[in-house]
Amino acid sequence: MKMTIPTDEVLRLQQVALGKEAADLILSGGTVLNVYTGELLPDYVILVSGERIAYVGPDQGFPLGPKTLQLDVRGQVVIPGLIDAHCHIDYWQGLREFVALALPRGVTTVITETSEVANGMGIAGVREFVAKLPTYPLRIFATAPIITFLCALRTKQPAVSVAEMLEILEYPEILGLGEVYWSRVVDGALEEGLNTLVAKARSLGKTVEGHGAGARDGRLNAFVAYGVDSCHESISSEDVRARLRLGLATMIREGSIRRELETVIPELTKLDIDLRRAILVSDDVWPHHLVKYGHMDHIVNKAIALGLNPIKAIQMATLNAAEHFHLDADLGGIAPGKCADLIVIPTIDKIDAQLVIIKGQVVAQQGRLQIDLPAEHYPAEFSQSLRLPTVAPEYFQLKATGNSVRARVIDLITEIVNREVHLELPVHNGLVELRDDILKIAVIDRFEGTGSKSLGLIKGYGLRQGAIAISASFDEGNAVVVGSNDQDMAIAVNRLQELGGGMVYCCDGVVKAELALPVYGGVSKLAGPLVAEKLEFLINTLQEMGCHTDNPILTLLTVTFTAIPSLRLTIQGYWLSKEKRIVDLFV
Repeated sequence: MKMTIPTDEVLRLQQVALGKEAADLILSGGTVLNVYTGELLPDYVILVSGERIAYVGPDQGFPLGPKTLQLDVRGQVVIPGLIDAHCHIDYWQGLREFVALALPRGVTTVITETSEVANGMGIAGVREFVAKLPTYPLRIFATAPIITFLCALRTKQPAVSVAEMLEILEYPEILGLGEVYWSRVVDGALEEGLNTLVAKARSLGKTVEGHGAGARDGRLNAFVAYGVDSCHESISSEDVRARLRLGLATMIREGSIRRELETVIPELTKLDIDLRRAILVSDDVWPHHLVKYGHMDHIVNKAIALGLNPIKAIQMATLNAAEHFHLDADLGGIAPGKCADLIVIPTIDKIDAQLVIIKGQVVAQQGRLQIDLPAEHYPAEFSQSLRLPTVAPEYFQLKATGNSVRARVIDLITEIVNREVHLELPVHNGLVELRDDILKIAVIDRFEGTGSKSLGLIKGYGLRQGAIAISASFDEGNAVVVGSNDQDMAIAVNRLQELGGGMVYCCDGVVKAELALPVYGGVSKLAGPLVAEKLEFLINTLQEMGCHTDNPILTLLTVTFTAIPSLRLTIQGYWLSKEKRIVDLFV
């Protein structure tokens, strides 16, 4: 999808390149990284006219105009602005706050999923979200929320219909169809609506993003044959090679959800393969990690530290990403006619943005924004999307007969991955009692105001006391609460409703930590650094109370995530991912 350049702008680019007109911006004396050839070109000049590059090469004694900004970047390296080709920035913090934190780190383009905003507000949410994207200097594109469309377990109707998805795919800011789960197109019966959407995306020249976790051999081939263009689920160098061999844009993650670089990169560098279709992505970067570590700068630096050639690492976060989304006519490299999205770094071995230029304008220097960002406003109804019931402790009671009962329990292996175990639990006065480190977990309808819920049991979470509740979860978007007792679970859920959405930890009847997320139940109205502070405090509090994982919030977010084995909890009850069926709590 090439951006249209007015004829007069094209003619001016030519005049500036020929030295017949003065440039608006000149970067002189630096070493330019040419991502097309992999060369480092010393003592080069970059001329910018308007928002685009007019000339890249040796100094020819170009004229200066009264408004020309000349920047001496001798001793430094100029590289293309960094691109995050797969992320989720539609929850936790607002767009403005994300831009304020990411742009000074050298990130100039992101492609985000839109599932959370679609879950919260349907087509109206996507329209509002997409309408905001062009208002920010950082280039933000998106994909259509296929996860929300396919999530049939959530409510009676999907949050977005086929007709609405077709509308969304037409938006110029939408570059493709969001991540499609391989199991939905290989092992399951194909939904006619999905076939329609894939065909529409391809007819528009847009991509079909893929979620191929665990797909190998015939299943992976079938997934690719269906029309999927990418996969961001490689967890080994062999996974990367297998996907590259099939022509997939293969994304390697390092973010708040998964960290694959340490496992993948050292072995990948030993393989004699071309990495032109390999892409570095975050998948997701949460506010406290964005503040503490950075974004794509951190990811590229870590890949380099693990042995990846610096030029290849930068290609994997610029040109490769742009090519995948058909943006390379404008983005991803430093060449005449391309958009002037540039960052200046001290050395090729480390991304440390000293200067960030986007659309030909200096927007950040030495980690600080040099421009004002527009305020972010949402319609009032966006803060009224949460329809949780007011609950009493009895709402969470597990009733059973006899002296004991055999129950299915989610046994955590990692924050995300689990296995199904069957355990005997005591029954007293008709109620199931918890023992050892087993906790109750509930998924509660937050959309239709029905008060419906599903109850389960979870082991290995580690929380010694209290309850943690969250207003939205992956895929189906419903509220989730985990707790050691019914009273704290009820208080936490009721507090979520008071906040209009968020995360709440309650212990001994007192709220100990919370983060309000009132915008469609998933986004804060606070400044990014304050969101980061509150989120980190909440996670630290949970860890102090026994949650031994790096990110205990992930468990609540992903317990409804039906694309991952083994036993998930949805609004309809326990879901066996491999067998694709609902099962009872009691065996």
